[in-house]
Amino acid sequence: MLLRRKYSCRATVAALIAVLALAACKDQPKAPAPPPPEVTVMTVAPQATPLVMDLVSEVKAFREVELRPRVTGVVIKQNFRPGQKVKEGDLLFAIDPREYDEAVLDARANLAEAEAVLARARQDVTRYEPLLPDNAIPRQTYDQAVAGAQQNAAIVQARKAALEKARLDRSYAEVRSPVSGQIGLQQIEVGALASAGQTVLATVSTLDPVVVYFSIPEIDYVQFSRRYGGDRDTSPPPPIELMLADGSAYDQPGRIDFADRALNPGTGTLTVRAVFPNPRRVLLPGMNTRVRMTYEVAQNALLIPQKAVTELLGKYFATVVGTGNKTDLRPIRPGARIGDMWLIEDGLKAGDRIVVDGLQKAKAGTVITPLPLPAPAAPAAPAAAKS
Repeated sequence: MLLRRKYSCRATVAALIAVLALAACKDQPKAPAPPPPEVTVMTVAPQATPLVMDLVSEVKAFREVELRPRVTGVVIKQNFRPGQKVKEGDLLFAIDPREYDEAVLDARANLAEAEAVLARARQDVTRYEPLLPDNAIPRQTYDQAVAGAQQNAAIVQARKAALEKARLDRSYAEVRSPVSGQIGLQQIEVGALASAGQTVLATVSTLDPVVVYFSIPEIDYVQFSRRYGGDRDTSPPPPIELMLADGSAYDQPGRIDFADRALNPGTGTLTVRAVFPNPRRVLLPGMNTRVRMTYEVAQNALLIPQKAVTELLGKYFATVVGTGNKTDLRPIRPGARIGDMWLIEDGLKAGDRIVVDGLQKAKAGTVITPLPLPAPAAPAAPAAAKS
């Protein structure tokens, strides 16, 4: 009996403590709810936007000629400084001409001999011809004299051709520039033997203008040709911009002057060439650059930053801020990329507000505090040079 009373008292005390604790909790004020997260929001607005293609390209000389001797001999003279500008016809290398001078003299002597024999044969014909009516000489003798004169005339023509060939070989001993441009480093030194048609002496390149080669993917080619291709559209293609390795744009526009006849079956691309003026020699062969082609100006285009787009399982979404600043994940269809922006073809309309920064805090169904997207900062003025 005593034990039951003891347990009953303990239960009563515990219940009393619980009631007092609950009352104390009810008397305490509730903790305030956290404020909605702050995220950066932009309003989608239509604008006129040029649609461009950025393609990797390579600069090459408009004409690049390897100088190879057309006769074999020892190089005895170099008549230029490496890297200098040369004009068409300038003497660049001289090959020892003595062997070819002797060949010219020998061919000239052989021609003189043949001409002397021809002159004697013609004299015989002239002397025999008046004797034929009186049968003073046999007809056969006269015919032999005429045939001999004709044969010697042919020998003279052959000797003249041999003389011209010897003179031509002699002229080849002087290697002249075939084009006007800039010559590179010599590939052979004075005193070395150069073989006809094999030894590369140097290379001359024309650098104004230069050509730029690049490849267009099939899809981009189709879009470009729909607007500027063939006879379907008489508007001329727009100029092409060249982007240099430092990110700056070359100050001279280019133009397309060649497109291959077929796509490359291995890469599915079309090889295209553009010509760029290069009066100040800024562009050099071998430079890795990018060409920027504008194939259309889209009116009322909707552009959003690429960082505002979420990709999930191959599909694209944008976080849209609706009524009451409540977010919603909306599927979109992006098009061309323009710099750090994305052209939206479907899923958004003018006036929609989308989350740009803070996507991790703006999950679907979240109420947010929208902050306006800050305007891009103006470029800083260049610092003054220290004296």
